[in-house]
Amino acid sequence: MRINTDNNGTIIVSNDNTTVGYATVDVAKNELTYLFVNPLFRRQGYGTLLLTQAEKAAGSLLKPAEPISPL
Repeated sequence: MRINTDNNGTIIVSNDNTTVGYATVDVAKNELTYLFVNPLFRRQGYGTLLLTQAEKAAGSLLKPAEPISPL
């Protein structure tokens, strides 16, 4: 498993074959803007891992961004 963080606030978890999940952060607003885990890897702790890494990258706890869809 690899965890990569870029300068734009994106954290990507991947293995040798695919992207397991990713999260995006708006550091200026201190918000978690998006979090996705591939359905094949859900319920295995990857969402928690992504959130922890996002908060580490932001340097503080994050609040969720406003939804982009009313669904």
